[in-house]
Parts: sequence; C-alpha cells; structure tokens
Amino acid sequence: MDLTKLTSTTLRSITGLTDKLSATIDELKKIEQTILSSLSGEAPAPAKRGRKPKAAAVKAKAPAKKAVAAKAPVAKAAKAPVAAKKSGKRGAIKEQIVAALQKAGAKGASVKDISAKLGVKPGNVHVWFATTGKTVGVEKVAPGVYRLKA
Repeated sequence: MDLTKLTSTTLRSITGLTDKLSATIDELKKIEQTILSSLSGEAPAPAKRGRKPKAAAVKAKAPAKKAVAAKAPVAKAAKAPVAAKKSGKRGAIKEQIVAALQKAGAKGASVKDISAKLGVKPGNVHVWFATTGKTVGVEKVAPGVYRLKA
C-alpha cells in the first residue's frame, strides 16, 4: 500500500471499517461470555436494550470519591403545620371570573388583574378564556383584556 496515494475519503472509509470491526469484536466477546456462562451452569444475564451511554456520561454518573468527615447530627427546626390546601368546588373559577367581568363592565378586565384578584396563574386564566370563556360568551377587547358580550 502506497501511503502517498491515500486520500481523505479512503481514510474516512478505513476509519468507519475500523469502528465496525471493534464493535463486532465486542459483540463476539459478549457471545463468548454467554456461551461460557451457559456451559458453567450460571444463568445468563438478560441483554440490555437501548443505546450505549457515551463515555463522558458514564464518568459523570460515577460517584466522586471525597473524604467525608464525621458530622454530628443536627437537630432540625420544627416545621409549622401546613394548612391543607382547599380544593374549590368544580366550576368555582368560572363563577369568580364571570363575576369579575361583570364588575368590570363594558371596558373589560385584564388577565393580569383577574389572576391577581383570584390568586390564579395568568396562564390558567388565558386557557380558561380560550376554552370555557367561549361557551360563556366572553369577547376579547384588546390583547389580554376580555369582557362579557352585551
């Protein structure tokens, strides 16, 4: 083989073939291990499916070896009892939004104001207008501002 006539495409194809060769050798080693374990009477390990993790990901998952000093247990502060969050009855937000829109009148109410008054996320109010608001009879006055249809 004359190395002076070696092109980049030939080099790439050789590299690809070398990768395939190493993968095939790894597969053969796994098959040999399975055969040997079958002959020795051991139960073969189930084959794992899926992609092989990259070497960097495997190293990242490995626990780092650190010197751990013995620490005395620290007493935790007692937590105040948390009041259970009351879930409202079904359709309660509908009544509240409609009431806020009636109070606002013809000028309408913004999503920001409604969400602040009701303690609901603005995204949830937007979704309510896009779904339930259509059936109730709500119209859009401006971006983020809605009113009841007259």
